[in-house]
Amino acid sequence: MIDTLPIEKYFARHLKIKHLRLLVELADKQTVAQVAATLHVSQPAVSKMLGEMEEGIGVKLFERAGRGIKPTPSGECLIRHAREVLFNLQKAHQEMRSLATGTVGKVSVGILSVVSTTIIPKAVKILKASWPNVTLCIMDGTVDQQLQDLREGKIDLIIGRVFSERAAEHLQEEVLYDDPLVIVTSAKNPLARRDNLTWMDLNNLPWILSVEESPTHQRMINLLAKNGLNKPTDVIESVSRSVNVPLLMEPPRLGLLSLSAARQLVAEGVLQILPLNLGHLPSPVGMIWTKTRPLSHAAMTFQDCIRQASLSYKNMLIN
Repeated sequence: MIDTLPIEKYFARHLKIKHLRLLVELADKQTVAQVAATLHVSQPAVSKMLGEMEEGIGVKLFERAGRGIKPTPSGECLIRHAREVLFNLQKAHQEMRSLATGTVGKVSVGILSVVSTTIIPKAVKILKASWPNVTLCIMDGTVDQQLQDLREGKIDLIIGRVFSERAAEHLQEEVLYDDPLVIVTSAKNPLARRDNLTWMDLNNLPWILSVEESPTHQRMINLLAKNGLNKPTDVIESVSRSVNVPLLMEPPRLGLLSLSAARQLVAEGVLQILPLNLGHLPSPVGMIWTKTRPLSHAAMTFQDCIRQASLSYKNMLIN
């Protein structure tokens, strides 16, 4: 049995913030020389501090890998937690500085296209009415990009469609409302005026879909196959509504939009909704954040603004 007493003693009495920074730098740079240059210390000083840590804890944290070094399993474990500690300390520093200067805080939010022109502008208006000094950073992108940014702590929240198959133990999801997807095409497309439209009428037509790795893309391809259609060969992968709508205005291209967005464009005479049942393809709109990283006061405040905006928008959809 491994004696864990040295680990407990070292963590309780000797482990310092400088050690955590050293571990993270060694993991990122993977050479003592580069870490020494970054930290403005000598290479022997880096080696000595690492050696003291390994001796104090009683396990090897790094091992040789060619001309550099790489973490051992024990090292990877400690580095993962070191990143979390340093991130939380940085957040605490930012929040306390914001409170001291009266700026209240900063929130970084990743948004998906389904909310970019609906609840986000309303939520921002609500936030700024009561908290004008909160700095709000809004970034758009694909689901995978946003989830990666959330894992790395680059954003605090994701607002968009939530997919149960993407759920993970470290993520928290909150459903806000349903805004189902519909198939749309140009109002000039003969399909838009066809009676008794069937799935086979869509066979071999060009599409605009989200990126291939996204759940919506895969679900749509499976749905087409289930209804006997060939896999589309003329496909544009895009999540940009400003790009997609002009392309959809040129028949015979098809695409997917949220019902709320589609209704607006139908009312403008630009697009037409095709009356085909998408079954379980749609997913609800909601918020995603990580359980392992506490949200700042500013982030929680913006969550409340999102909830208020969503309730208003949900009532509008119902009516």
